[in-house]
Amino acid sequence: MKVVDIETEKVAVMTWPAVRLCTGASMPLLGLGTWLARQNECYQAVKTGLSMGYRLIDTAEYYQNEREVGRALVEKFTTGLRREDVFVTSKLWNTRHHPDDVLPACERSLRDLGLDYLDLYLMHFPVAYARGNNFNPFKVNGQADTLDIHFMETWKVMEKLVDAGLVKAIGVSSFNISQLEEVLTNGRIKPAVNQVECHPYLGCHRLLKYCTAKDIVLTAFCPLARPGAKGPEQFGLGSVVEDPEIMEISKKHGKTPAQVCLKWNIQRNVVVIPGIAPPTWIKENSQIFDFELSKDDMSAINDLERNGRLVRFEPCKTHPNWPYGEEF
Repeated sequence: MKVVDIETEKVAVMTWPAVRLCTGASMPLLGLGTWLARQNECYQAVKTGLSMGYRLIDTAEYYQNEREVGRALVEKFTTGLRREDVFVTSKLWNTRHHPDDVLPACERSLRDLGLDYLDLYLMHFPVAYARGNNFNPFKVNGQADTLDIHFMETWKVMEKLVDAGLVKAIGVSSFNISQLEEVLTNGRIKPAVNQVECHPYLGCHRLLKYCTAKDIVLTAFCPLARPGAKGPEQFGLGSVVEDPEIMEISKKHGKTPAQVCLKWNIQRNVVVIPGIAPPTWIKENSQIFDFELSKDDMSAINDLERNGRLVRFEPCKTHPNWPYGEEF
């Protein structure tokens, strides 16, 4: 992968690995996630990441920062970086599942990002929320206000985005095995990616085995289990990056616990998109390709499984398409 260092106007050849999608395209195994990133912070972090060699940027309409991501991308594209060297993912939010809303939502993301096409467009979640610009339409009782639209109706319209050349590939997020089976059976285009929460406390081992067999790439959001956030404590989990086993393995390799967690997933051919962080962390997260975890290391991390899900979409738990009723 050729990487242009915009800051020094030098060209270097990077050896960051990529995984091949069922479409034939290459998707970097390490990317930059933009969930929860504030707007100006997002702009600066994407610029920094691209300068450091990141070539996968993951965003979504729901994050409300696509314009800032777009500003950073356009600025880099006008100073030497080629569009075809950057893999950009966006997502269709739950309020856009109605067939009439899919194309306008994709076109809105493209405008905000300043792009002619997306490399990957994901259905953000298998449950359709009520239509409109209120991204979280919850009822008084705390339940999500949902639509009676099955995700296959939405998927079939997403397929037309590929036909129109607006997106190179389509995929899903937070789908379980049964839901993936339904898309594979009834869809015309295979989902290239399934993006799910995945970290050492939630290894998604069964789902990963299934996706690998079906030539679907698994992408891990929250690959570090949101260190410093309230989620782990709320659900009775400790911090993954402070786990004694992870810390012991990190000492052995002279790496940080975060680097070990990311490397564990990458060695399983799982794409990782750690969130935006200070520049020192963005750089640290990228320095994971100069060491290998042993089979014993991998096995020890696999054994940390706790079904430790942090992102649960509880407001739509009673919906028939809520995916977490089935073991991942």
